[in-house]
Amino acid sequence: MSGTYGRERGLWAGAMSMRPGLLAFTGRIGDADVHACLQLLIVTGGRVLLGDDSGGRHPVDDMALIPTGVRHRVIASPDAAGLVAYLDASSPAGRAAAARLRTSRADLRLARSWTVRATGAPPPGRDGRRAAHPVLTAAIDQAADCFGGPPDLATLAAQVSMSASRLGHLFAEHLGLSYPVWRRWIRLQRAMAAVEHGASLTVAAHAAGFADSAHLSRTTRAMFGLTAGQASRAAGWRD
Repeated sequence: MSGTYGRERGLWAGAMSMRPGLLAFTGRIGDADVHACLQLLIVTGGRVLLGDDSGGRHPVDDMALIPTGVRHRVIASPDAAGLVAYLDASSPAGRAAAARLRTSRADLRLARSWTVRATGAPPPGRDGRRAAHPVLTAAIDQAADCFGGPPDLATLAAQVSMSASRLGHLFAEHLGLSYPVWRRWIRLQRAMAAVEHGASLTVAAHAAGFADSAHLSRTTRAMFGLTAGQASRAAGWRD
C-alpha cells in the first residue's frame, strides 16, 4: 500500500462519547494536532497511513497506539473509517497502553513503532459510577451536579464531611484518576453534553466552569488535538 489517499488533514464525521479518562469516536477518521492523551486507532474500513515528522509513512492494517506529544498525520482513503479512543495518560487504560508502547523499545517518534496487534488493546478504564465506597459515590454525585463544574477538592471534601487528602486518595484508589484529572474530564464531558443539546460553545463553557469558549477549546485541543468546535462538528452537533 502506498501513495496518498486524498484526505490528508481530513475531517472527522461520526459519533462521539466521553467519560472520565476516555473519549471515544466512531466514524470517518480525520487528523488531529499533537495531544496529551494516548490515541488508540482501530481501522474498520478503507485504508489509513500514519505519517511522522521524519517523513515516514506506515500503514495501519489493524490497530495503532499513538503516544502523547508526537507530531503525526493521518492519511486516509475517502472511505476510511474506524474507532478512535483518546485515553488519559494517568488512567488505568492509558498506563497499560503506554507500557505496551515502551515494551517495543522502538523510537516512539516514528510511525512504524505505533502499530500493534489487536490483542494488545489496553483494558477499559473503570467507571466512576461503580465506585464501591459510599462517600466517594456521594462526592461524585455532588460534584457532577454543581453548576459551573465540580468544585475544588477542599470544597467537595467539606460537603461530604471528609478530609481533602482522604477523598483525593479515594478518587485515585477507586477510579484510577486523581481528583484534578477527574474534574477536568467531568468539565469537558459537561461542556460537550451542553453543545450536543444545542448550547453555544460560550454557554457550554460557562456551564462547565471554563472562563470562556476559547478556554474550553484550548483544553480540548491540548488533550485531543481538536478544538471544541471541531469535536462538536465531527459528532454532528454543530454545522
